[in-house]
Amino acid sequence: MRKVLKHNSYNHCINPLLDARLIDCMFSKTNRHQMSLFISDLCFSYHDVILLNKLSLSLNKGEIATLVGASGSGKSTLFKIATGLLVPQSGSITYADFESGLGSSPVAYMMQQDLLLPWRTVLSNVLLATELGIQTMEAHQATYRAKCLLKEVGLENFMDFYPEELSGGMRQRVSLARCLMQNRPILLLDEPFGALDVGLREQMYRLLHSIRNQYGTTILMVTHDFRDAISLSDRIFLLSSQTIQHEWSISAEERRDFVCMGKLQEELRSHLQFPQ
Repeated sequence: MRKVLKHNSYNHCINPLLDARLIDCMFSKTNRHQMSLFISDLCFSYHDVILLNKLSLSLNKGEIATLVGASGSGKSTLFKIATGLLVPQSGSITYADFESGLGSSPVAYMMQQDLLLPWRTVLSNVLLATELGIQTMEAHQATYRAKCLLKEVGLENFMDFYPEELSGGMRQRVSLARCLMQNRPILLLDEPFGALDVGLREQMYRLLHSIRNQYGTTILMVTHDFRDAISLSDRIFLLSSQTIQHEWSISAEERRDFVCMGKLQEELRSHLQFPQ
């Protein structure tokens, strides 16, 4: 795998949905950049079972895209390859505009399981990225930033709680805050909203859109929920038969049109062969 080093300037679009001061504490002002992700002819097998075969896709800078597919189609496997947890048999993953100061990887990965450390509080779980050297900053700055993130995911009153004292949806939001704490230009989110109710989902949609719009963050998400895919995505990729079989583009106008959203949802359902 290779990382292409290149730097482009970015004209930031200010989104008023979030307080600018809180956003600034989440994403450092010196780290406002965009990132492209290019995956080419990726092949991966496990015990002679082919999971991915000649899979290719690319993400534009600052794009939000969603990967949909049946269970076992290889979505999480693709994420693990993109983060270096698995090594493919062939193919390549290229990150453009990668800056070496980011560390070993430009990717932050939120897994399906929250993997919170049970002996640590909510706040200290979010701070784990700084303690492991994934993100370096002064202790007071890191604490302030973590508190800002927890406020944005609605957990400002639970910072001293332990994971066992939280609901599944609350734990999931802690995991999202910990992922954002890494301050990476590419976010890989595996089922990030599965345990959230409708109101909280919409709050997280606004948070991710604001981060993307203001900082050019590129986001690739896996979900089985069409609401998440349509509400968030600029593009939706269908992973089936070991590769990308179909792609949909969604404009902001279409996203606000309930008729268009309904038709797209039915089309997605048809391709995935989900029952009514």
